[in-house]
Formats: sequence, C-alpha cells, structure tokens
Amino acid sequence: MNKTHFTPVHPGEVLKDELEEIGLTQSALAKHLGVLPKTINEICRGKRGLSAEMAMKLSKALGGSPLFWLNLQNNWELSQINQAVFDDIKPIAA
Repeated sequence: MNKTHFTPVHPGEVLKDELEEIGLTQSALAKHLGVLPKTINEICRGKRGLSAEMAMKLSKALGGSPLFWLNLQNNWELSQINQAVFDDIKPIAA
C-alpha cells in the first residue's frame, strides 16, 4: 500500500491563497465576518490559529466545511510537536 506523505501547512496559508484567488482583501473578509482585521492578518501570517468558531465563519463565508478548516489547524499543530519529547511515555494496559 502506498502512503502519501504531505507537509502540513498553517491554515493561514490556505486562507491567504483563497483570498488572493477570489480577489478579497483581509480587511474586507474581517468586516464580512465581524472580526478585527488584525485577527485575519494574524491568521494569514501564521501567528494565530483557528478556533472552532472561526472555522465555522470561514466555512460560511468561503466554503468548505468547518471540519476542513479545523483539520488544517490540527494537522499543523501536530506537525509542530517534537515527538521525541514524549518517547518516555509508555502505554498503560487497560
């Protein structure tokens, strides 16, 4: 079985690309969603993650499911973890 490997990207990268593709500014999206422009800018720069609420807002405004946006966030967060830090944690028998 072939495993496809991918490099997770911050959801802000996807958001930034989507905004460019449809010709919408970060400020216009922020106004449409009822959030501060700073919030959208920080997401696009990878300085802020997505909450479930923001995932729902992006889903309603741009399409895709809220789960799509949350999966981007979860995959990004997991990719940032140094797994070696947890090597000393052993499974607990049930």
